[in-house]
Amino acid sequence: MATLYAVEDLIDALRELGGILHPVRVAATLRDLRLDERSLAPYLSWATARYTRNLIVRDPAFELIGLCWDRDAISAIHDHADSDCAFVLAQGAVRCDNFRVAWPGEPSAGRCVIEPAGARVLRQGQLDMTSGHLSVHRVAAHEGRAVTLHVYAKPIDACRHFDEDGSSTLAPSRYDTVPPRPGLAL
Repeated sequence: MATLYAVEDLIDALRELGGILHPVRVAATLRDLRLDERSLAPYLSWATARYTRNLIVRDPAFELIGLCWDRDAISAIHDHADSDCAFVLAQGAVRCDNFRVAWPGEPSAGRCVIEPAGARVLRQGQLDMTSGHLSVHRVAAHEGRAVTLHVYAKPIDACRHFDEDGSSTLAPSRYDTVPPRPGLAL
């Protein structure tokens, strides 16, 4: 894999992986990523005390999103529906808290047993991978602002959010920004 320099190079490399993206191949592509921050800057936006989800590209096989984590921003505890996710730290550091979830009944009932299953801090250039509804985690900025690039191998329209008491809801996905250039998004 050649070293990548621009966001467009990453998009091309992901499209070359074919119509069904395998997590290991996506991770290998992200692992080789050396991104010129100037090419990423037009896709990023920031909000005070939270994170933003900035769509870079979405097609039937995958979506690429840049998440901007303000200091102390934290996600909900969530799954990834039926999608695989790999993300790389483009800037800063984040903490990933993983959880085990057990459903005593149907997930549609919204109640589960949720338990912490470990945590780790990721720094610039490091990767994390999750797989579908079986992977449940929470991500938070660590020691200041951060930027993560997420590849969802099949776009996610909604995922399940969990409270630590075991209640859960289905939450629609949203974007804070979409690409300024036609042809890269939907």
